[in-house]
Amino acid sequence: MAHLDHEGVQALLENAATCDEANDYLQSGEYELALQTALPLVLLETPIIAERAREIAISALDHLVDKATVRGMPQLALDYLQQWLRLEPNALYPMVRRAEILQFELGDYDAAWTAYLQVLRHYPNNIEALIGLAELSLMEGNPERAYPYVLRAWQMLAQSRWAYTPSVRTFTALFEGLYDVTAGVLAWLGPPTEAEKLLEEAIQRLGGSDALKRRLQSLREILTRDSEHQDN
Repeated sequence: MAHLDHEGVQALLENAATCDEANDYLQSGEYELALQTALPLVLLETPIIAERAREIAISALDHLVDKATVRGMPQLALDYLQQWLRLEPNALYPMVRRAEILQFELGDYDAAWTAYLQVLRHYPNNIEALIGLAELSLMEGNPERAYPYVLRAWQMLAQSRWAYTPSVRTFTALFEGLYDVTAGVLAWLGPPTEAEKLLEEAIQRLGGSDALKRRLQSLREILTRDSEHQDN
């Protein structure tokens, strides 16, 4: 009979037990312990163990990113996302989350721009990156640069690749951003009343979006000032 690999059997049992331990930490909300327990197993040459450990580690990192963000620790969230991308290179969700944290939490717009472009290199029809680039362009007062990203976002809407799990909440938040940047581009193309009509329609469709109401109010104030200036 061929050599019986008793040591291999023992190693598999021990590694499976460690995976179980990591998963127990994950289920009980001890995400850092789950991550640290699972990570060494990712490097194993045994695919079934390594794959399960990777899944546990990624799930732990997902929770840790959210916790760090809620606690107002964006740099820590970025560190976790970097670990995630080492486990799952070029994965869409962590790439988009990294860009969003750079944009909204850290205000590092140059780095956010680069991060969104990196997303589009791997996922040309990712709608979050297109909207992000349009938002950054408008923030810089450059609606001309925002225009092609807004156009692509609308053209690819039905075939868009989404980083987030589709839900009413996800769709509403994303469409708020899309209508917002579209209104910004329309105001540039002129006349601004077209942007006003778009925002009114968007607010009706999205169930009274507070963000778009603020945008509409701001636009109306600009229109009022322009009208008063012309009268004078």
